[in-house]
Amino acid sequence: MTFALSLFFVAVALLVVSGVGLATSGAFLPLDHAFFLERLGWSDAIGCAVVMAFVPAALGLGVRPGLIAFVMVVAPLIVVARRLAPLAPPSPRGGRGMRRDGVGEGRLPRTLKLLIGLGVAVYALRALTEPMWSNDFIAIWGLKGKTIWGSGGYPESFYRSTPFEFAHPEYPLGLPLLYAGLAFLTGRWDDHAMALLFPFLQAATLLVLFGWLRRRGVAPVAAGLATAILAWFEPLYSAFLTGMAEVPLAFGMLLFGTALADTLDETDAGAARRLALASALIAATKNEGLFLAAVGFLVALAFGRAAARWKGAAAALLPALAVRALHLPWRSRLPLADLEAGLFSRDRVWDALTAAGGLLGPAAWIGLALVVVLIAAGDRVAAGDRLLLLVAASLAAYLVIPAFAVRGPAWLVETTLRRTAAGLAPLAAAAIAARFSGASSGSGRDPRASAGSPEPPPPSTPES
Repeated sequence: MTFALSLFFVAVALLVVSGVGLATSGAFLPLDHAFFLERLGWSDAIGCAVVMAFVPAALGLGVRPGLIAFVMVVAPLIVVARRLAPLAPPSPRGGRGMRRDGVGEGRLPRTLKLLIGLGVAVYALRALTEPMWSNDFIAIWGLKGKTIWGSGGYPESFYRSTPFEFAHPEYPLGLPLLYAGLAFLTGRWDDHAMALLFPFLQAATLLVLFGWLRRRGVAPVAAGLATAILAWFEPLYSAFLTGMAEVPLAFGMLLFGTALADTLDETDAGAARRLALASALIAATKNEGLFLAAVGFLVALAFGRAAARWKGAAAALLPALAVRALHLPWRSRLPLADLEAGLFSRDRVWDALTAAGGLLGPAAWIGLALVVVLIAAGDRVAAGDRLLLLVAASLAAYLVIPAFAVRGPAWLVETTLRRTAAGLAPLAAAAIAARFSGASSGSGRDPRASAGSPEPPPPSTPES
């Protein structure tokens, strides 16, 4: 009964978080039917960002975080969001690279709906069977979150004391603040019931993936298949990763990639705002979030158009840098214990790649081969290509970083590569499925439009 009560409180808190996000989502997404599913998923992200922010805001004012402090933070945000919203909906023909024709046509087959729902239910069963138990939750994310909740602050010993090196004091505090915020809202710390956060994030990820693919003109079956495969992707949605940062980061990277594509294609007025929010979220979750933001900055400069180029570049990088700056007072003053720049060499990179190859069994090689076939079979679509660049750059970083490992490249590959690479799955699913939208690799708009000629009627949506 104690667990059931705690689970009820966490569920109510998550509903409130989602409601707050929905109430403020008009500042980021147009009030348009084409954005409906994405709005639901982005609302969860916005709500989680508010929870992360209200804890340090309350502590900074000398107030213990709780429902009153939460309302004090949320109320002005809703007022500001309502002044910024509603954003103007896209034109009937959509922005560059955005297929508006047939967005609402076609239905997702019932079988795929069932598969997606079962995938979420199975992950919820994995997550809630027992308290969160993974090593990084106990030693890093959960430890920091529980400490912030219990002490009403972030103890200096975490970033100045050598005995706490195992807790990686150089990591951002976004996820611990989210844990602490939920504990403040529910009035208790229960790391069993709090695992409900992870199926909540999985469902939001699936909503954004399917909604974005449909808005981009991908047929319901293709978008549904990509979503169903992701829903059952056990390397990411596993009991072990429940409590760790990979699931939240995977969600944030999908938000970042889709918002970057929308910003560069100028699909709607809120795209750059979504990109800025996603940039801040991924930088607050893990250190590689700042790396992805930098890659997005370069992608925007290299492949953006005129004003969209600079708007996308600024929205991709500046919020991440701001989050990094806000973390400086609480970052470690100690040298990194696991990585050393002077160890890097070409031989160690080769050792890392060899170790990575040794991790893959026959099933994994078959899966990679199928991914390559799907990428080759799809069309060149600008949005998909940009997302693939983000995936490729992140994967390359995960393969090269072990060359800096103090304990050897093989050690870091064996302990981290599976789960970090699994976190790229939502972004990769969006990148690959976007190539089956039937759009060309150009802007998605007739070239004559830029010369002032009337646009031709939009083509009919293909049946498959």
